[in-house]
Amino acid sequence: MDGQMKGRAVLIGAADDGTRLEYLKRQLRPGDFLICADGGRKLAERSGLHPDWYVGDNDSGGWPDQLPSTLLPPEKDVTDLEMAVQQALALGYRELLLAGCTGGRADHHLANLGLLEELHRMGAHGVVLDACNEIQFLPPGRYDVPEHPDYHYFSLIPLDAEVTGVTIHGAKYCLEDAVLHRGSTLSVSNEICEGGCAQISIASGCVYLIRSAPARIRER
Repeated sequence: MDGQMKGRAVLIGAADDGTRLEYLKRQLRPGDFLICADGGRKLAERSGLHPDWYVGDNDSGGWPDQLPSTLLPPEKDVTDLEMAVQQALALGYRELLLAGCTGGRADHHLANLGLLEELHRMGAHGVVLDACNEIQFLPPGRYDVPEHPDYHYFSLIPLDAEVTGVTIHGAKYCLEDAVLHRGSTLSVSNEICEGGCAQISIASGCVYLIRSAPARIRER
């Protein structure tokens, strides 16, 4: 299948938080193309989802011979999930949703967040999704963040030593031409004004925009 730069690829990793991907199923769209990274295939099928493509080295026992597959050697310089990202781009997709890739091993968790920046460099856009969070990479620019029923809070997490010219309007805690320092919690746990839309602008530096829900009972 060729994505022809239309539609969205949904990538599923092997990190299982016990929700059976209920949070993902609520956000699936007709026509989404599901790519599973190694053990993500088992997670998807346990959750009642039907993968369209498999990428991996089979060290988690994920390879199904009946699926279109990109088989990888066990010893390689990148993760299965990064190769799944590359496969999605090769198929023509420029909008990617990544699930089953947070929690568990901290090294994989942080590396998977880093893929959002890599996607931006390659002219694509990615979102990492889990049961309580939606995470995006934001370079300098202006952004609207509409109120969303699944998320009560939003935070900006600086990735550069300094992020300058940060302005936030339409939120409980506004900023005007502020400087955010990496490691500071100044821009953590904000709230969009009820029924509204927050406006964010960044002059220099990059951040993660994290929209979060209060702790919820996991759906099984």
